[in-house]
Amino acid sequence: MQRFTVEPEYQAYIVGDYLTDIKNYSRRGLRNAEIYLNGKKVRLDKRMKNLKKPNRLIVVEKKKETGIKPIYMDLKIAYEDKNLLILDKPPFIIVHPTKKKVDMTLANGVVDYFQKLNMGNEIPRFYNRLDMNTSGLIVVAKNAYSQSFLQDSGEVKKFYKAIVLGIMPEDTYIIEKSIGKIGDELRRVELSVEDGGQTAKTIIRVLKRDLINNLTLVEAELFTGRTHQIRAHLSLEGFTILGDELYGGQDERAARQMLHSYRLNYLDPETKILKIVEVELPQDMLEILKV
Repeated sequence: MQRFTVEPEYQAYIVGDYLTDIKNYSRRGLRNAEIYLNGKKVRLDKRMKNLKKPNRLIVVEKKKETGIKPIYMDLKIAYEDKNLLILDKPPFIIVHPTKKKVDMTLANGVVDYFQKLNMGNEIPRFYNRLDMNTSGLIVVAKNAYSQSFLQDSGEVKKFYKAIVLGIMPEDTYIIEKSIGKIGDELRRVELSVEDGGQTAKTIIRVLKRDLINNLTLVEAELFTGRTHQIRAHLSLEGFTILGDELYGGQDERAARQMLHSYRLNYLDPETKILKIVEVELPQDMLEILKV
């Protein structure tokens, strides 16, 4: 349930326009909601009255079942409030069911968790995704409003840490190269937009160089959210993440790519205040850095 006190300049707005244009709801998200204006149920095309007292809106999302099977998981919660659940995902687990693997995904665990909270709406609305072997922060919106807000106005910034094979000579790399895949290949390569690629921008900052073990610890800041973006952009600069077999980084020291989403900056859907959520590196990355 979301409650809004309509600002004076929007008192005479149509309800649906106010919720989509001002409060960042999607029309699709409002299809599964009941709207109350000053205590009375109304349609989205209802025009609000320009009252001396402010109009008050309540949006109640109807209970909606999901086809995802609830499975208990020991979720590592980095942050939670009434609108968002932010998890620290371990490696070796996929985010959402696929045709090949329908159980034991992060979504199964989230649905189980939502059921135990008696939320009334069990849909796991993932704002972002991570590859199966990438660890770190995953944002789950608990309602349609929060999902729409993050997508449209949340100003979400994502930061990763990665252990790169080799010594990167420059302190900062600004990589703006469009990427895409060719045919059924999983690997992303540089591909023009005209040929089906997507624009992508990454800033890589060197944090530490380990000359003895030929490794570089870097921070990657994403300005776009393309599949394999960090992995592909590093590859285009002649480097690869330790353990990343797809991009040529296989190494006996690592059982997976050493890539971790460690920090998120975002505007809170309710307060519109900047929030920062940060988590530590996982144990497997720490062990390699200690060597």
